[in-house]
Amino acid sequence: MGRFFLVLPLLLLSACSLQAEFTPEREVLNDATVGIPYYNQINIFGGVVLSYDLYGKQAIAGDIHPDNLGLHLQYCDDNEFNNCIQIRGTPTKAGIAKVRVHGGLGGGMFSKSGEFDKTYTITVKDSEGSS
Repeated sequence: MGRFFLVLPLLLLSACSLQAEFTPEREVLNDATVGIPYYNQINIFGGVVLSYDLYGKQAIAGDIHPDNLGLHLQYCDDNEFNNCIQIRGTPTKAGIAKVRVHGGLGGGMFSKSGEFDKTYTITVKDSEGSS
C-alpha cells in the first residue's frame, strides 16, 4: 500500500505538460514609426524554449510578416533557455506587422514537453513629416 502512495504522485506529475506564459500578455505591441528605431521584448515563461528549422538546426522561435518593414527578431542574449526575444530595427515603411512567436518547451523529469504559439501585432505609422 505504501508503494501505491509513492507511485501515484509520480504518475500524476508525469501527466502534466508545460504551458507557456508570455509578457507582454496583450496581443498588440507598442506602435512603431517609420525612420525611428524600434525595440520591444517578449518573454516566454514555462520552460526551455526549443525551436528548430527543417534541417534540425536551432532557429529563432518566431517570425515577422511582412518581412520587408525593417524589423527583425533576435534572442536577447546567449542564455541557454532562449526565453527572451527582441523585436528591433528601424521601420522603412508603414503597415501592420504580425509577430508570431512559436516553438516548443523542453520537458523535464516530471513533465512532458509542450508547444506554444502566440501572435502579436505592431502598427508601423508614417513619420509626421512625410506626405
